[in-house]
Amino acid sequence: MVADIQLPQLSESGNPDFFQQLVEFGRFLEQHVRPGRAYDLRLWPNALWKTIEERMLYSWHAFVKTPVPAGQVLLLQWYNSGVFLKTADSMLGFDIVPVPRYYGWPEPADLSMEMASQLDALLITHDHQDHCDRRLIEACSLLNKPVLMHAGADVAARSLKCMRDHAAVFVKKFEIKAHHTRHVWRKTAAEVPLTCFEVELAGVFRLLFCGDADYTQGFVGVKPSPDMLFITWRNPGPEYEDGHPDQKAVTLDAVNKILRELTPRQLVLEHYGELDHIYRGFSASYEMAIKLIDQVETPASIYFWGDIIKPAR
Repeated sequence: MVADIQLPQLSESGNPDFFQQLVEFGRFLEQHVRPGRAYDLRLWPNALWKTIEERMLYSWHAFVKTPVPAGQVLLLQWYNSGVFLKTADSMLGFDIVPVPRYYGWPEPADLSMEMASQLDALLITHDHQDHCDRRLIEACSLLNKPVLMHAGADVAARSLKCMRDHAAVFVKKFEIKAHHTRHVWRKTAAEVPLTCFEVELAGVFRLLFCGDADYTQGFVGVKPSPDMLFITWRNPGPEYEDGHPDQKAVTLDAVNKILRELTPRQLVLEHYGELDHIYRGFSASYEMAIKLIDQVETPASIYFWGDIIKPAR
């Protein structure tokens, strides 16, 4: 049965057909990875994941080896919302999940320790398993690499640094500030302790990484005009969800709200195609991302797992 279903072409942001590749990849996921389907994600070995993983590992090793000139940065889009940020002499990781562990898939040999050895700090917005990997946290702790999280997160680790609201720390030449806010589709911030990270390499680059934050809530103390703003998929809550009884606006209204507030140079849309969400019945939603990119006035992007990114200057 599997042999009769051709694996999709993996999307690559430099390809002129990138958006169409994303749509086709998303449709493949929706049709073939759910329970009982040909590439059911609970089956192992899983040819689809192995293909994705091979691409990601190739990009990881290329990313590590690529020199970064002084005064510049390089990024790698990892699985789901995971992002690596590299300078000439340092590296940060945001919401890095070395391998999705929902289905018992094995990790490539020593990948968590390999990643931890390259990182100067691991930043985790919240403790959900598609953003927070406990084996990577353990590896960072073994190497005395700081792990930055919300003070209320359900995580214990020797190198954990609990970030209170508006707290700031320095890692190498990076200034990292915490901004607590509410998780999407939650009524209060207390339900899921979540920290957005404002990271600045002075005079060179600044980003705001939101994880699954409700970006319509505002960010007190965040400097306007970051070089890159990372926000999550779909929309922040029922008031923006098409067809929901509480709908009052559309996703574009939610996104435009933060764009007006922060005026970033580039918007990056994250979390599309997350495998366990699709396994549980959500859509891949790539069409939604593509529509937003076409509608907003701010330059906006979406990247696929394994894309190496050089920010626009």
